[in-house]
Amino acid sequence: MKQISSVRIGVNAANVHMRKREKTPSVKGLCSSLALLVCGLIAGSLPTDAASISSSLPHPTFHAEQFLLAAANRERAERGISQLRFDPMLSEAARFHAAQMASHGDISHQFPGEPDLSRRGAAAGAHFSLISENVAEAPSASMFHELWMHSKGHRENLLDPEVNVVGIAVVSRNGQFYAVEDFASTVEKVTFNEQEEAVTQLLAQKGLDVGPNMRTSTLAQARLACAMDTGFPGRHKPWYIMRYTADRLDRIPVQLDERIRSGKYRQAVVGACQDNSSGAFTAYNIAVLLYP
Repeated sequence: MKQISSVRIGVNAANVHMRKREKTPSVKGLCSSLALLVCGLIAGSLPTDAASISSSLPHPTFHAEQFLLAAANRERAERGISQLRFDPMLSEAARFHAAQMASHGDISHQFPGEPDLSRRGAAAGAHFSLISENVAEAPSASMFHELWMHSKGHRENLLDPEVNVVGIAVVSRNGQFYAVEDFASTVEKVTFNEQEEAVTQLLAQKGLDVGPNMRTSTLAQARLACAMDTGFPGRHKPWYIMRYTADRLDRIPVQLDERIRSGKYRQAVVGACQDNSSGAFTAYNIAVLLYP
C-alpha cells in the first residue's frame, strides 16, 4: 500500500499527519499480507490506560467536533459526494487515540503499545472494509479543517467517495488541541441466510436456477465448500466452484460473471461461511457452485 509521509505546517506551531488507507482485499487470502498488530482489546471497550488518560484531560471540545463534521460534509456536498454519517463507535476509537496524542504531546498514528488504526476501529465495535485517518495538533481547534484541506493526502481522505461514516474527536491539553478523524466504509452485519439470498437473486437475474436439488449439493455442503480452500465435501461435485471474499453483496466477481455467460451452466448453489482471513476488517465469504 502507498505510504504517505507526514506533512508539517510550521505556521502557529501547527502540524498534521495523515494515515495511509487500509482496505480489506477483495480476493480471499490477501489479508494475510497486511501487517496487523494483535492486541488484547475487548470489542466496544477501551484499554484501562486510555480511560485514565481521557479522565485526566479537559472536557472534549464537542463543538469543534460538530464543526469538523459539518465542514467535511459541506466540502463533499459542493463536489456532489455523498454525506458522511457520524459513527459513535469510530468516535470512541478516535477519542482514545486523541487522548493518546495529548498524553504524549505529539501526533502519530500509533504509539508504542497502542493498537493500529484498523484494530482500534474494530475494538470499538465498527465493521468496515476500508478505514483511513487524519490527525493533527494546533493551538486552535478552528485550524484543523483548513490544515487538512490544504494538504493533498488529508483532503483525499475527507473527500473519499468510498467512505460513508466518520468518527471525530478533539481534545485539549496544556493549551494545545489534538484532533482525529477516522473515516470508514461500513460493512453491514447480516446472517449467512441473508448473504446467500442476496447472491441468489443476482444469479437468478442471470438466468440460473439457484438452490439445492437432487442433482446438486445441499446447502450444508455448499457452506462447507465455502470454508474449504480447495475440494468439495459431497457426492454431486460441481463443474466449477467460485470462492470469493467481498465487502458488498450487490455484485458478483467478474470471473464468475464470465463463467455464467459462457452458457455451460444452468444451476447454482450458494453457500456463505465465516470470514477468518480479514483480520480487523469485515467481509463476506461466499462460495458459488455451478452445475450444468
